[in-house]
Amino acid sequence: MKTKIRNRILLSIFFTATIFPGTASAQDTDPIVSYTFEHGLAADDDQLYEGTLINSAAIVTLSDGNHALYTDDGYMDLTTEMGQAVAAQLTGSYTITIDFLVGTYNNLSSFCWLYALANGTSQYLGLINTAGGANWYYEIVNGSTYNNKTSSSVTTGEWHNITVVQRSSQNLIYIDGKRFNTESFSLKPSTFASIISECYLGKSPYSADALMRNTLIDNFKIYAEALSASEITSIYETTQALSTESSEINPENVIYKWENTGNPLITHKYTCDPAAMVYNDTLFIFCGEDATGSLSYYSIANWCCFATTDMKTFWEYDIPLYATDFSWNTGVYAYAGHVIERNGKFYWYVSTNTTGIGVAVADRPEGPYVDALGVPLLTNSDCSGQSHSWRCIDPAVFIDDDDQAWLYWGNGAVWCCKLNDDMISYDASYGIKTIEIDGSPDFVYTEAPWMHKVSDTYYLSYAAGFPEYIQYAISDSPDGPFEYQGIINEVAGNSNTNHQAILEYKDQWYFIYHNGAHQTGGGSYSRSVCIDTLAYDQDGKIIPIKMTTKGVDMITKPNETSILEINSASPVCPFAIDYEENNIIIKDGVTRYLIVNLEGKVVKNGYSDIVDVSNLSRGLYIISNGKESRKFIKS
Repeated sequence: MKTKIRNRILLSIFFTATIFPGTASAQDTDPIVSYTFEHGLAADDDQLYEGTLINSAAIVTLSDGNHALYTDDGYMDLTTEMGQAVAAQLTGSYTITIDFLVGTYNNLSSFCWLYALANGTSQYLGLINTAGGANWYYEIVNGSTYNNKTSSSVTTGEWHNITVVQRSSQNLIYIDGKRFNTESFSLKPSTFASIISECYLGKSPYSADALMRNTLIDNFKIYAEALSASEITSIYETTQALSTESSEINPENVIYKWENTGNPLITHKYTCDPAAMVYNDTLFIFCGEDATGSLSYYSIANWCCFATTDMKTFWEYDIPLYATDFSWNTGVYAYAGHVIERNGKFYWYVSTNTTGIGVAVADRPEGPYVDALGVPLLTNSDCSGQSHSWRCIDPAVFIDDDDQAWLYWGNGAVWCCKLNDDMISYDASYGIKTIEIDGSPDFVYTEAPWMHKVSDTYYLSYAAGFPEYIQYAISDSPDGPFEYQGIINEVAGNSNTNHQAILEYKDQWYFIYHNGAHQTGGGSYSRSVCIDTLAYDQDGKIIPIKMTTKGVDMITKPNETSILEINSASPVCPFAIDYEENNIIIKDGVTRYLIVNLEGKVVKNGYSDIVDVSNLSRGLYIISNGKESRKFIKS
């Protein structure tokens, strides 16, 4: 019986490909099974064996209409039926050939297999990458073990072909049409064909091995005869014609990718003290990495870098910076920091508990970063008015509209200075100033300052009390004095600390923070980064954050044709338009609203039952009260 293909939407990956027909006689030799995926299904070309796409694997359509298997973070189950039937025919000479492109966020650091026909780990054949990527080899096992090693790597981001030929008792292995090695094999796949129980593209029968992630696979074919050298050359000529460019969502040095399913946002590791930056079209999140869960003390050895372009798909880069990268850091303390871009360089201001604030620099936001000074930029001696040893922590950087860069930091008080143009020194003539927060705060300032600006108003948010709340104050000057405004985020679950980043991305404001909600080991020392939306009322005050498990929605273009127009005369329409006053009235006591344009960009949001749309430019918009949406024209 055939295995049913899992229903799924075909994923369109941003690759370009051009395919030219090969000229060799290999195309006239019939394989016993062939997977070119040109029918768009997870099945062989004759559709005798209907496979299953596991996890996020997909049959993808390339830009010219060609199809391939994209493993992403999954693999393809080829069915036991196929493995047994095909292996039974490999009684003597045979050929197995495969085209593949390893994406640049798979660095081949682990053992992973392109294909496997196996009965567990006791009987199998497979094509294997050795951890580190420096050796690809074919192996067959049934009591005895035989393998043929190339001792050669492949280039990520480029198409390659590996062909294995069994000719009588000789096994030959080719990469890109070139023979690398020949070994003597006497073992035949047919001897264990009847007990094959696992048959994969992109997966090993060994549970400890990694998946062949972020890889395109095409033209997987098995022949019951040994192809000639000229036929293998012609196969590679077809491979050479495959021209593929990696998508921007699969950038270099990415080590993990996932889809946002709510808060906590990051669940494959513990993360803390988030900062964020928008660069070009990408939102970057920088944070520390808490050690394994259920801790009773801080253990943060490195910082991390995550990114997204749509708030749905996120990825993690290779570790960009370690606490030990600062030789003057006495102890393994990767405390809170903040990254900003200036003049084509990226500067990461970090705190290291008691030894001060340092700055590292990189050529790209994901790093790697190196210590820019070799000494701290700021130490406890720069933090007057307080005497505890951990006062010089939690730096946050802000570049004002006049291009002046400011640095804020401090536990027990907020200090600030003006950074010089080199971003690794500060203006001695201005010196270091203590920020004043006037009014009657609900709780005393603790730490974690963050500065952002809306119009001409400066918003200073910070952690207060202990356990920590996030409060904020406003000013018409970057160095104050500031006037206290209130609490914007309550205690973050079962975490004593709270640390926020506030920024606008694609016309929506976001509040990024950490809590201890990652189950089951989450807590004050095993924290997790979360994201919720942030909004302002009509007076510019920040509306208190509602921490959610749902998190934030994907940024996407709305389907205008599927949304009804506002019909004020309809008693069931949740909106009414007051054309004279240029207002939209939200009915039924609902006060939460969101207005987007047809590009999916948020142009107005907040809490009010009367929404002034007079400042919107002419055009078509969609308004939602969180339950229903309607489109309207601003004339």
